[in-house]
Amino acid sequence: MSSAVSYERVQEHLEFLKLEAALTDLDVVLEGGQKKELTHVEVIDDLLTRERSSRFERRVQTNLRLSGIPTPRTLESFDFDAQQNVSRSVIDELATLRFLHQGENVLFLGPPGVGKTHLATGLGLKAIEHGHRIYFLSLHDLVVKARIARTKDRLGILLNTLTRNDLLILDEVGYLPLETIDATFLFEVVSKRYEALKPMILTSNKSYGTWNDIFPDSILATALLDRLLHHSTTINLKGDSYRLKNRTRAGLRTTNTESVQN
Repeated sequence: MSSAVSYERVQEHLEFLKLEAALTDLDVVLEGGQKKELTHVEVIDDLLTRERSSRFERRVQTNLRLSGIPTPRTLESFDFDAQQNVSRSVIDELATLRFLHQGENVLFLGPPGVGKTHLATGLGLKAIEHGHRIYFLSLHDLVVKARIARTKDRLGILLNTLTRNDLLILDEVGYLPLETIDATFLFEVVSKRYEALKPMILTSNKSYGTWNDIFPDSILATALLDRLLHHSTTINLKGDSYRLKNRTRAGLRTTNTESVQN
C-alpha cells in the first residue's frame, strides 16, 4: 500500500471516528514529526493529545453555556483589598476544588453588594475550567421553575436537573420568605444532594440565626441547615455595597438609600 493511500485511509478513519481536531492537525503533526524525527508512537501521541485537548475545551465551553451563570466573574478579579475580612488563603484553598471532590458545601453570608455572588461565580468558573458541570440560579428562579414544573407535573424532572450536576450554586437565599410548598422543595433539593455527596454553594444576606425568617417552619429550617452545615465552609463578608460605593464616588448617590441586589 502506497503512502498516499495510507494517508487517505488515515484521513477517512479520523473522519469516521469524528476526531475533528486530529483530522485538522494531521498535516501539521506529520510535518512536525518528520522535522523532529519523532517515532511513530510520539506522532500518534501528539495527534491524540491535540484531539483530547480540543474535546476538553469544547466540553468547557458547553458547560459554561449551560451553567446559567449570568455574568462570569473570576476569582482573580475579586478585590481582596476592598474586602479585607475575606481570607485570600481560604479562597485559594477553595479554588483547588477539594471542597467539590469531598462533597463539602460553601456558604457566603453578608449584606447586599459585598461580593458574595462574585466569589460564588468565581468558584463555579474554576469548576467549569476543570471539566465539571455546574448549575447556577437564584432562589427566586428556583421557586419560579418549581411552580411551573408543578403545574406541568414535571417536578421530579426538575429535581433531577438540580441534583445531577457536580455543583449547584444557589444565589440570593433570604431576600424573600418562602411559602411552605417552595421551602419543602428546596429541602428536597438540599437533602438529595446531601445524600449524594454533591456540594452546593449558597449566598445569603441572612445569618443562620435568622433563617427562621425565611422558612415558614422552624423545624424545616433547622433540618435544612443541619444538612448544609454538616460538611461546609462558611465565609462572612462585611462592609458596604460596592455598587453604592461606586455611585458615591461618581456623585450619583441619591438622598434615599436604594435597594441593591447582590
